[in-house]
Amino acid sequence: MRLSDYLSTHFYHTDELCQALNIDTETLEDWQAQSIFPKPSYCIKNQMSCSSYSGLYECEEYDDYYPRGCVNWGQGVIKQKIESSNQAFNLFAQHYSQCLAKLAQQGFIFNEELFGCEIEEHLQQVWQQFLCSKYGVLTQNGLIDEIVAVDIGRLLVDDITELRSKASLDKDERTRIHPAMKLLNKALSHGADHEKQLTLRSRYIDALILKYDLSIK
Repeated sequence: MRLSDYLSTHFYHTDELCQALNIDTETLEDWQAQSIFPKPSYCIKNQMSCSSYSGLYECEEYDDYYPRGCVNWGQGVIKQKIESSNQAFNLFAQHYSQCLAKLAQQGFIFNEELFGCEIEEHLQQVWQQFLCSKYGVLTQNGLIDEIVAVDIGRLLVDDITELRSKASLDKDERTRIHPAMKLLNKALSHGADHEKQLTLRSRYIDALILKYDLSIK
């Protein structure tokens, strides 16, 4: 799939995002300047050469693309009347914590030891990564529940496989890793063609299925 087709299928162009949120580009830029809204996941520079009856014309065009889940975040910003980065972080932390609670109810076991730091510190790290749109590339839609799924899924898989270094898994480990792999499979992006080998899906799904003869069905 061409990169342009991939982006138009899975992401919103700046104009599409603003139209979906009923805002103008100045508002979007203001949100980003205040660290309320994520940066674009992909920034495209096109060097164009156009030939027509009128002659040859060359120019450069720049386009930004955002994960579709940014619409959900923007709607929350508008609904809650968010005006500062601190307010935005609190909203993000609230949603993130709610998603963590849902995973705990589903039987996933995790704690601050698994995170490697206090939950507040972890939330601050994830918030900064959210703002730079890291998760817009890593997840399918950039939704907060997908972000939580990726974070918890990776931590559990790394814990069970000792950072994916174990030569093999015993029966209990295979049982424990299966739900974590399914969690990752639902949330992780497949990536554009040029980056498939660099994606978390390649490292945490494809590679581990082959290494440990696993199934995610």
